[in-house]
Amino acid sequence: MYDDIADYYDLIYADWEGSMHRHGAAISEILGVDPQSSRILDVAAGIGTQSLALASLGYSVVARDLSPAAIARLAREAEARGLSIDSAQCDMRNASASVNGTFDAVIAFDNSIPHLQSDDEILRAFQGFVPLLRPGGVVLISVRDYEQVDPATSHVPHGVRSRGEGQYRMSQHWTWLSQTHYRTTMVVEEIRGDKWVELIRSDALYYAVSTGRLLALMRESGLDARRVDEVAFFQPVLSGRAAHHQ
Repeated sequence: MYDDIADYYDLIYADWEGSMHRHGAAISEILGVDPQSSRILDVAAGIGTQSLALASLGYSVVARDLSPAAIARLAREAEARGLSIDSAQCDMRNASASVNGTFDAVIAFDNSIPHLQSDDEILRAFQGFVPLLRPGGVVLISVRDYEQVDPATSHVPHGVRSRGEGQYRMSQHWTWLSQTHYRTTMVVEEIRGDKWVELIRSDALYYAVSTGRLLALMRESGLDARRVDEVAFFQPVLSGRAAHHQ
């Protein structure tokens, strides 16, 4: 899906620039470290919502994502902003093969972890993050709170957005495949005359994993895990610090 919608993904946000600023500020507050001496690995960087924000605050950012088109968009956005970000395509389950050194934080935001389709896949990812952490380092993820999702949910509109002279709307259509797995169809439309014309229709699979289960998997991987409640964010944020670094 993300290759298909990379050029439009920012339109999910009513104000992408404002969202980037808020995300970067929240993550920086959670981390509580000096940006100028801190290194961050974003393993689900997408088009750069968090990576661009953190780089603009002075963090050294390494950005990775499974989607080549999303990473290409991130690289263009970074260049346009005069930011230096090490960006490349990779699977978060094998992040260590794509990076060098260790990090103050490994992050995966915007409900990216539930793209992994089983507990085993999520555990493998978490276990791979642990050796990448510096002493005192932390794994941070943000996820949809599936315990608060109505199981009858089938349509999630994102609203009408303007870009240049154009107007677009994006929406998600959910098809539940089981009690825990569903398919999202992302639809991008553009207004032409008085009609909405479909530009893109693309699918992705999600595992509706609970925050409690994610915390248990983080702990199983060797992380001291907790939910972050002291900093406001639009999704639940889970934190895992390597136990042997305490």
